[in-house]
Amino acid sequence: MKKKTGAVLCAAGTAILALNALVPASAAPPEKTDTTWLMGEVAHVGTLDGFAGNSHLISFFARTTGSGDATVVNFDCPAGEMPSWDPDSGCETLGAVGMYGDALEVHIDKQLANGSVSGEVRVYLGETDHGEPLWGETFQLEAVMAGTGDAVVTREHQDGFRHWSKDRPASATSGHLGDMDLAGAVGNLGHLKESFKY
Repeated sequence: MKKKTGAVLCAAGTAILALNALVPASAAPPEKTDTTWLMGEVAHVGTLDGFAGNSHLISFFARTTGSGDATVVNFDCPAGEMPSWDPDSGCETLGAVGMYGDALEVHIDKQLANGSVSGEVRVYLGETDHGEPLWGETFQLEAVMAGTGDAVVTREHQDGFRHWSKDRPASATSGHLGDMDLAGAVGNLGHLKESFKY
């Protein structure tokens, strides 16, 4: 049984990308950022083959540059309960499985009305003693996103820093991560432009 959740960190991608603004001027030369992405999250109630727990949050994030990731957070919850971070929910977090891809096909229209992602992501298991990544199982990531609301544009210009971003709420009309259904995942389509001149 699968249920949807509205507890999505839609601004997570923007927040992560915007951290570049905090880098001191001496740490990097002038640079520009221009990134377009799609992201979504869906709750799954019930067991998933190969994953711990009886309730899960499945999320994905992909950029038009071809890079992206997916995560399955495993929870042990009271029977039939949605996954939750709330300590009073009765759910225990059992850990997360992270997956990464660097050759994804990502298409997003200029109006952020729709987007899609297709490609493989691999489970990251850690690093060797020499610092090389260890990879596990490969999953096929497929999702089609459609805008569900008005786009919000944010502009900022201060002391050589220029920021322009556009975000539109979106949901997955279809999709899967391996055998896991992503239809109904909620998230956003976004475009960020930033420049730094010191």
